[in-house]
Amino acid sequence: MAAAVAAANKSLWTKVSISIVSTLIGICLGAQFNILGSLLHINFEGRGDSYLDGGIPDYIAEQREKLIVDTTTTASNKPPSYLKWQDAPPPETPSNWTFIKPQYCNMCDTCHQKWLQSAPTSMKNTTEKIIVHYHLQHNAGTNFFALAHAFTPCATRACWQIHKHCLISYNEQVEAENIRSNYYQHGVQYVSYENMLPPRFPLPFVSESAREGLFFTTIMRDPMKRLITWLRQLQKYPSRATTKDVGTPPDFFWSEMEGNRGVYKRENLNVRWLSGTLDDVTPDHVNIAKCRLQLFDLVIVDTTYDAAVKEVICPLNNWQGLDEHGRCNGTQTPHHNAKKPDPLNETDSHFVGAWIERLRPSFELYDYARILSYLQLKNRGVKDIHELYEVPSYIETLSRFTNIQLNTPKESLVSLKNIDRFHPPKEFCDNLKKVWVSNADEVPYVNGIGTIGKGRIYTSHG
Repeated sequence: MAAAVAAANKSLWTKVSISIVSTLIGICLGAQFNILGSLLHINFEGRGDSYLDGGIPDYIAEQREKLIVDTTTTASNKPPSYLKWQDAPPPETPSNWTFIKPQYCNMCDTCHQKWLQSAPTSMKNTTEKIIVHYHLQHNAGTNFFALAHAFTPCATRACWQIHKHCLISYNEQVEAENIRSNYYQHGVQYVSYENMLPPRFPLPFVSESAREGLFFTTIMRDPMKRLITWLRQLQKYPSRATTKDVGTPPDFFWSEMEGNRGVYKRENLNVRWLSGTLDDVTPDHVNIAKCRLQLFDLVIVDTTYDAAVKEVICPLNNWQGLDEHGRCNGTQTPHHNAKKPDPLNETDSHFVGAWIERLRPSFELYDYARILSYLQLKNRGVKDIHELYEVPSYIETLSRFTNIQLNTPKESLVSLKNIDRFHPPKEFCDNLKKVWVSNADEVPYVNGIGTIGKGRIYTSHG
């Protein structure tokens, strides 16, 4: 309904939206919170087990208790909402569907012949690991690829389904064996998925047999930094924008409110890609994304990138020495030039505040990623990381850009001590894992870089 109102009354909205958003944010997300969520295409009604409810200051949570609708109970003959989705039918695969060497592969023909003479035939016969990375767009995945590209026999910047690098089957055993086979036969030791995942697609893999010899990674940036990068890219490269993606940040804001949505351009991309939704984000989608994050061997965030690369990634396969950029020896962080133009410059702070509100699911996911990253590094004996004890990123960003001040109680801070407050429900994740390990051997219909199928991927009913 919000999209229809925005489309029909854009001129009116433009005049009054600032005052409305200002008023709603000004009451500090109290009883009117769900109204704002409705305006911004985010469904915040749902279980109280999500940080969308539990992570905000207590006095706000108490006010919202009356508004929360309990959706945890379902009829015995109906699956929970987060397991109700409809995948597109398998795409028609090419008759000559076979492996084609990735564009940026280091493997020359002569090198390939030498590789085949000494290549492992089983991951049990080598101490090397195949890095399987999930590249969330504008989350430093290109920098991570450059590192892997310098040290691996062959790496995919983005694995292509049509070239049989990845996405050949919903069945995790079949998918895993394809990855390992491409390593044995072609030296592909770094596989980067860069697509929105169908909810039923198992990545990372669940069973130990499917995970054998594989090391799963992903990187997640602060959602506001990612938004700024996206806006800057649209302004710098207008050809990448759609006909509606023109003008100023408020124009981009309204274009999405009017239904201008795409796999690569939607807000909350990290949540959407990990949960597989093109529709409105719900707490279920946030929890699906969290359940996936739990399965990565290493979740990297912008604040742990240095330590993760230096202390875990480089030693993983004994990457030593320097490439031309000094990687694997010293600072690895993909620093962003402070002199780059600020796409939000002169944008009204109320619009910025409304955009921050729209990104709230991504802030929740980012905070959970920060905790997982810190915990995983700590468990691997990494000491060169600061103790994690910080204000939730949503509240910190809202305060920084709009000057709204909120006091955060200790039990709501982002810290290892409060990890239970951020965890998705265990039963929720267990149910998803049962689906992910029991898929039939079918080719997934995926939309994006190098895929076979085209068009809408699936419709979420959750």
